[in-house]
Amino acid sequence: MAHPDLLHFETHASHPHGRWLVLIHGAGGSTVTWKRQVPVLSEHFNLVLLDLPGHGRMAERTNTEAAYTFEGIGQRIWEVVDHLGLQKVTLVGVSLGTVIALTMRAERPHQVEALVNGGAILRLSTRLKVLARSSLLLAKVIGYPAFYKLSAAIMMPRRNHDASRKVFIRESRHLSTAEFRKWTAMYRGLDRTLTQLFAAPSNAPHLVVMGAQDHLFLDQAQRYAQSHPSVQLAVIPRCGHVVTIERADHFNALCIDFLNTLFDR
Repeated sequence: MAHPDLLHFETHASHPHGRWLVLIHGAGGSTVTWKRQVPVLSEHFNLVLLDLPGHGRMAERTNTEAAYTFEGIGQRIWEVVDHLGLQKVTLVGVSLGTVIALTMRAERPHQVEALVNGGAILRLSTRLKVLARSSLLLAKVIGYPAFYKLSAAIMMPRRNHDASRKVFIRESRHLSTAEFRKWTAMYRGLDRTLTQLFAAPSNAPHLVVMGAQDHLFLDQAQRYAQSHPSVQLAVIPRCGHVVTIERADHFNALCIDFLNTLFDR
């Protein structure tokens, strides 16, 4: 049954007393982004998948929100969690979805059992700060779809990143120009948001899975893990930014092992 006031979501719940994972895709993604995780993770856990505003099935709805914030999107996801009556959840994010997951942890730390972040965005390099500051102007000049394709090529430049790049470019076609504009506008405050989240205590058990070829975000993920004792860092060889697509089997195994070890304590 549709819930027009909530984000579009789907559940995979075959474990009546099992733990719940909330899967949060990145910019340009959708619930489809997780198709390599659902069959495997649902054997062990109950899952909630969501389409973020303007993405996937949410692109079919009329949207009058003038602007987005990470806090506001986090609250929208918590509304789905509340609707389902879930008291504790593990947040699983990929790419920009990791920023949303960390924001949600800051909003309701008592409800977050653990976090798993793939291709985590934790701080911005100097190159990315320049791109974030110039993104709105550049997008207006070359058009938002072209800007997204350029960003995907910068983040995932190698031949073995091709599958990830194609999936995100394909899924991004659901976004209207208005939605591209609102999501791109969030880049203005991204560095400030990440600085706050990077420094925030990380008390919940936290697995960060990065690709060894993630040339924009790996260094900061390593620094984050060094700064927070509760964070475990796993680096997948010959893998780029979107570890959930490019090395799905490896990511799934790491996720299951981390959570099973944690929950079996």
